[in-house]
Amino acid sequence: MADNKSFMKSLQAYEKIRDMILSGQKLPGTRLVLSELESELGIGRGPIREALMRLDRSGIVKNIPFKGAIVAAPPTHKEILHIYDLRADLEVALALEAIENLTEADMLKLEELQAHMEALPPNHYQLDRQFHHVISSASNLPHLCNIAQALVQSVESVLNIYRREKEHCVRFNAQHRAIIDALKSKDPEKVRMALEVNIKGGLEVIKDTFSKLIKVPFE
Repeated sequence: MADNKSFMKSLQAYEKIRDMILSGQKLPGTRLVLSELESELGIGRGPIREALMRLDRSGIVKNIPFKGAIVAAPPTHKEILHIYDLRADLEVALALEAIENLTEADMLKLEELQAHMEALPPNHYQLDRQFHHVISSASNLPHLCNIAQALVQSVESVLNIYRREKEHCVRFNAQHRAIIDALKSKDPEKVRMALEVNIKGGLEVIKDTFSKLIKVPFE
């Protein structure tokens, strides 16, 4: 029971620190001092240490010897392009493995998530991630799912800057409907095409928004 309680506190600390970083409350280069986090979060140092180690593994935080934990710099443009290529390849592979494993309950969950996203809620991005997680998890390849999740986390700080507009959400909703239809058809090529369009669509949001904000092309 004590171990479970400690794990839950560590998870709570992880989520709170992650949200601080992704919301811009803790900027790249900011030192994450244990005593300050303890005061801010109301959580003990043990769970916070564990949370910082987990955040380090996800790439959001860097633990530097003799210096402590700092908020990591976001990926460069070139890294983002490579990350999206890797994501597309890996998530397509997981989806193809999942085709025969998806249950009626899984498909119902995808439909429910899709219905929520159709309403264009503020947490559209989080629902989107749940949608993809249902598909990937059905592959029964948990280690590869963890790698896919790490790739997503590596660009979450960037995705937090480039907010989704209504037009983006509408476009993603149409792509999600295509993914559901492809999964129902159990046609590997349709699944591959639908997922690639959707994943690369996220990269297009970053490119479009960057060009509007900075007035130069994203290269």
